[in-house]
Amino acid sequence: MDMNGDKLNPCAIIDLTDWAELENADGSAFPVTPTKLHDLASGDFSKVTSSLNHLYDALLNDGVVYSATAPAFRYVAALLGDRESRAALTPSWDGGKFPLRGKILSWLADVAFDVSIEQEQCIREWGAYSPTEPFPDFLNIRSIYPEAYPGVASYFDDSDPRVVEAALVAAVRFLESPALAMHRRRLTSLLENVLAQSSSERHRSLASEALASWEQGRMLMEPLTDPLPSDGCGKDYNSHGKRGSVDEPPF
Repeated sequence: MDMNGDKLNPCAIIDLTDWAELENADGSAFPVTPTKLHDLASGDFSKVTSSLNHLYDALLNDGVVYSATAPAFRYVAALLGDRESRAALTPSWDGGKFPLRGKILSWLADVAFDVSIEQEQCIREWGAYSPTEPFPDFLNIRSIYPEAYPGVASYFDDSDPRVVEAALVAAVRFLESPALAMHRRRLTSLLENVLAQSSSERHRSLASEALASWEQGRMLMEPLTDPLPSDGCGKDYNSHGKRGSVDEPPF
């Protein structure tokens, strides 16, 4: 049993998904996508690199998500939270490069940005969609945030500060979900002390935007006698800088 419970068991997610009924950027997700997802935890450099490429090229192609993206997103989140997979996500060939676990966290954050309510509203405006027309692939991915969050949060104390920042970026994206609002209090200090102090301007801006947004929400929903620190709030953030867990390619 993994740290997030049986329903997030990585192998079960792949085995129980009907990939032949799903699509990625190249067409049918079967058999390539489940194979690439399995390879992500293989420890083999060439296979892992190919798998990372598949995540970005076939499942998040230029910001577009597909029907296969949601189960892949769920699998990746499960992998991060699975104790038995930890060693495979810390391969010896990582060296001084941006760690594999950080790259995977970054992919989750990028997907979450592309299916965010803000991005959905932009797409509706650009494409003149009806305000009530559903975006099922977006909704499917956003529904996974509550069960995916614990695996991401388990990296808040990672030994590599770059991984910690990647985890915080993903967490901020996930906390768009009302079901995760209770975690904002804990993340406030982490954003102020870690992400807001980052060498990455995008990370500092994201932290500032999140803190300001959360403070406004708390002022509306919580007693004013229990305020939380607002240091670092108020700086506007242009969310188009989404590829923000590190300032280097994801693979």
